[in-house]
Amino acid sequence: MKYSPLDIAHQTFRGRLLGYDKAAVHTFLNEAGSQLEDLLREAQHRQETVARLEQELTEKRAAEDELRRAIVSAERIAHEMRDNAVRESELLVTQAQAQAGELRREQEVRAAQLEAEHQERVTALEIAFRERFAALEREENERARQREREHAERTAHLEAQYSARALELATRNTAARQEYAQFISGYRALVGSFADLSRRHRLPDETPPLDLDLSSPAGEESAPPPEGPREQAQA
Repeated sequence: MKYSPLDIAHQTFRGRLLGYDKAAVHTFLNEAGSQLEDLLREAQHRQETVARLEQELTEKRAAEDELRRAIVSAERIAHEMRDNAVRESELLVTQAQAQAGELRREQEVRAAQLEAEHQERVTALEIAFRERFAALEREENERARQREREHAERTAHLEAQYSARALELATRNTAARQEYAQFISGYRALVGSFADLSRRHRLPDETPPLDLDLSSPAGEESAPPPEGPREQAQA
C-alpha cells in the first residue's frame, strides 16, 4: 500500500501499556510526511524537467534535420543564384555599356545645346547691360543738367537778392549821408547864431568869446561857455 504525506501525517496507532510517546510519534510522522512531500514534489519537478528536456531535444533534432535540409536547399539555391547573378551581371554590364554610350551621346548633344543657350543668354545680357548703361548715363546727364539749371537759377536768384540788397543799402547810405549833411548844416547854423548872440551880449570886463571852428564835426566842436548870472539877467 502506498502512503501519501497526508496519510503519514494523520496516521493513528492503537494504544498499549507502556507504549511510545504519542507526541514524539506524531512529531516524527509530521516531519516524515513533510519530507516525503518535499521529495515527491522534487521528483515530480524532475520528471517534468526531464519531459520538457526530452521534448526540447526532440524539437531540436527535428529543427536540426529541417536546418540541414534548409542548408542543402540553400546551397543549391545559392549555386543557382550565383550562376543566375553571373549571367544577369554580364547582361547588365552589356546593357549598362550600351546605355552609357547613349547617355554620353545625349550628354554631348545637351552640352552643345546648353553652350549655345549660354552664349545667347550672355549676348542678350550684354545687350541689355549696354542699353541699361546708356539709359542710366542719359538719366545721369539729365540730372546733371537739371542740377546745373537749378544751380544757375539759384545763383541768379541770390545775385538778384544781393543786388537788390546792395541797392537798398546804397540808397539808405545816401539818405543817411544827406541827413548827416543836413544835421551838420543845421548844427553849424545853430552854433553860429549862438556865437553872434554871445558877441552881442558880451560885457566889457568879460573875456572875449571863443572862436568856434564851424568846419569840424559836431562831435569834435567845443561847447560854448555857460552863461553867468549877469548874462542871464541881461537876457
